Amino acid sequence: MSIENWVWLKRDLRASDNQALLNARKNGLCGAFFVYEPEWLSHPSTSDIHLQFATESLAELELKLKKLGIPLLIFQADIETVLSELKNKCGLKRLFSHEETGLAWSYARDIAVGNWCKAHSIYWQESRQFSVIRGLKDRNRWNQARSKIIERPTLAKPEAQQPPKLIKLNGQIDLREVEFRCLPDLQAGGRQAADDLLQSFLSERGHNYRTEMSSPVTAYDSCSRLSPHIAWGTISITEITEALRGARAELQHFDGEFAKTWRQSLKSFESRLWWHCHFIQKLESEPDIEFHNMNRGFDGMREESFNNDLFEAWKAGETGFPMIDACMLALKKYGWINFRMRAMLISFASYQLWLHWKKPSQHLSRLFVDFEPGIHYSQIQMQSGVTGINTVRIYSPTKQGLDKDPEGEFIKRMLPALEGLDASQVHSPEKTPPMMQTLAGCRIGLDYPEPIVDPKKSYQEAKSKIFSWRSKPEVRSNSKRVYQKHGSRKNQFFPSQHRRDFGNWNKDSDSVNVGIESDN
Repeated sequence: MSIENWVWLKRDLRASDNQALLNARKNGLCGAFFVYEPEWLSHPSTSDIHLQFATESLAELELKLKKLGIPLLIFQADIETVLSELKNKCGLKRLFSHEETGLAWSYARDIAVGNWCKAHSIYWQESRQFSVIRGLKDRNRWNQARSKIIERPTLAKPEAQQPPKLIKLNGQIDLREVEFRCLPDLQAGGRQAADDLLQSFLSERGHNYRTEMSSPVTAYDSCSRLSPHIAWGTISITEITEALRGARAELQHFDGEFAKTWRQSLKSFESRLWWHCHFIQKLESEPDIEFHNMNRGFDGMREESFNNDLFEAWKAGETGFPMIDACMLALKKYGWINFRMRAMLISFASYQLWLHWKKPSQHLSRLFVDFEPGIHYSQIQMQSGVTGINTVRIYSPTKQGLDKDPEGEFIKRMLPALEGLDASQVHSPEKTPPMMQTLAGCRIGLDYPEPIVDPKKSYQEAKSKIFSWRSKPEVRSNSKRVYQKHGSRKNQFFPSQHRRDFGNWNKDSDSVNVGIESDN
């Protein structure tokens, strides 16, 4: 049977609120396909974490589409091979997909697909996945359009169709053939998991979100944990926003401290949804930030002083700073850590270790199950201080531990070598007297490493260096360009009730600021 309409699924792995799927079905009999592309599989940002989550999500989607009579074909091949097979053996005439703001390789891939479609007279329609606008020239215009795009009515699933009979195509595989190292503690992929998380967050888990999202002790339960599902498109931001409005409407019938806390938490959560596309738009408008400093005035600041031994210790979770090491090991185990700890990790690498952001960003991209290129590179550059328009924030791992994990609960869970230390010792174990180290079964330098840098010295050196660079005329002039191109215009962007809660990884805004904030 011939199928002329095909949906190319990328990071939109859902049946509901899927514009590309609806468009294809409206044109007649349709099919869908996903490609494990060689460029993606071999890219430095891709890991087993992503393969596992995507494969689980696809397995569930395959069953959902099957109930609608829509086949989902899985390929492991280059995209032009897949398209040629669909054209020559299935009658492909129209291709539907969502726009993707990805990495340089996927951008080049999309250009190649466009050229292939033109050469073979294939109609290709791309729909907007988020409120990211291609070719945007005026940031103010995007601010005005964002709310209208996200707050549109959600779309229904496509109508069911008679299941077509298809032959197996070159490059086509079964999902069971996809190879990856299974991580037992990674959160589950798929739409059902997304729905369960959304429901439990809005009905129970999110009550103390505003006050508990910054600590790794409480964040795993109190945060929505929807970020991987948003990144892989098992649920849309529009669907989440609709559910959020419903939860807020229910609270109108209640008063008292319990309801007040809920309202504050929902407001904080909504503000983070507002920032999602703001950061992706930065990469869409300036793809070079995957490779270069957003503010080119900072070129040369760290690149030539990269210390690989410090980098390897940071990657391994062996820096001698318990909060840093615990967070890195938690990422390896769970594929997720809360936003404050993400900011701390990259800030520590950038300032105390004085590492250029490129290699640390690649390492973290492999560990984040919710890796979203636009958010990732924008935030990495903010936290490493190379935008020129954001407050410099140098985190003290010790103070973060004392503030966010005062009893050492999270640290001891991730670093069993420190279990014998009490709360007064666990955040700076190197200061524990030798006899007490022996009694606790944790000898510094043997069972747990000594700090790889002197925190006070590294802080002072980083502060001196970053201020020296920020005062350069070329940095200042570039800062104006960066703000004009990427600044949030938050007073225009947010309704007044959201302005206190802006932020993604931290509470910094995209406003010109030449100050420094430290918690040393």
